[in-house]
Amino acid sequence: MSSPVTGDVQDVTSTGMSVITPRLAPDGIHIMYDTLMTFRNRIDATIFPEGKPPVRVQGTVIWFRAADAPPGFYIFGMRFDEEAPSLEELRLAARKNPG
Repeated sequence: MSSPVTGDVQDVTSTGMSVITPRLAPDGIHIMYDTLMTFRNRIDATIFPEGKPPVRVQGTVIWFRAADAPPGFYIFGMRFDEEAPSLEELRLAARKNPG
């Protein structure tokens, strides 16, 4: 287990999300795979939607790359173990009431 990593959710659905973060390997533990690159690491994340209770999700990182911005940051995609319908509701509400 590594120390917590902070990030900003870029996109979210009921089955997964993409996150922009400054670190991919906290404490030397890569977010996507073990040191032998044979097993995908488990991710336990808590999302803090503005004005709503936190939502906790678990899953695996399925892709990562350098983020377009800010410089030196990364973006990764996470697939949830179980659907999180409350996140889809937040996404739809944000579309109805942008900015």
